Amino acid sequence: MLSGRMIIFVPMNRILILAGLLLAVACAPERLRDGDLVFQANDPGGFTGAIENVTGGIWSHVGIIQAAPDGLFVLEATPEDGVVRTPLPAFLEASAHDTAGVPLVRYYRLDGPDARKIAAAAVQRAQQWLGRPYDFAFARGMDAVYCSELVHASFLRADGSPVFTARPMTFKGPDGETDPYWTAYYEKLGQPVPEGEPGTNPNDLSRETALREITLKN
Repeated sequence: MLSGRMIIFVPMNRILILAGLLLAVACAPERLRDGDLVFQANDPGGFTGAIENVTGGIWSHVGIIQAAPDGLFVLEATPEDGVVRTPLPAFLEASAHDTAGVPLVRYYRLDGPDARKIAAAAVQRAQQWLGRPYDFAFARGMDAVYCSELVHASFLRADGSPVFTARPMTFKGPDGETDPYWTAYYEKLGQPVPEGEPGTNPNDLSRETALREITLKN
């Protein structure tokens, strides 16, 4: 039995046009702003390759964009210098590049209620970490910080809870065994491999549903 609701039939060509318009809006090029995230692939091997091997993706590093009056910068935690403010061009130059010479990076933006306010506050919070050392042990505690931990600690809701999720860390490769690199790595630190401890990594972070990828304007 038909209900009292009115049924409107839309021609298929109009549906396709509408779908195309929605896709165009979703993919519209944008300019970087405070609190956008930039994910970076680095040349494989060693520390970088070991991160990628156990986190299931190509991203080995992440930083927070700062859109300042004097240019674009990346607030990042690096093994070489700890937490630093790097000009975006230098950050891109340090990335791995594809065969056409394009830096292997992707940009993401926080979505949802108060996203812009949260992102702007994250930049201010991340700047307070400048000069802190890099956390080579990927341990809990805030004396030192690693790249995705800086993001996790900086992006907080109004109630102080983190926007992004800390998950049990794994140092096991696709074969289910602890990657030999990490076994030797933690032996040198004199610490056990922190398998299962809560933590973050760039690849998990890039999959957060609160983020959407953005395409930049030329």
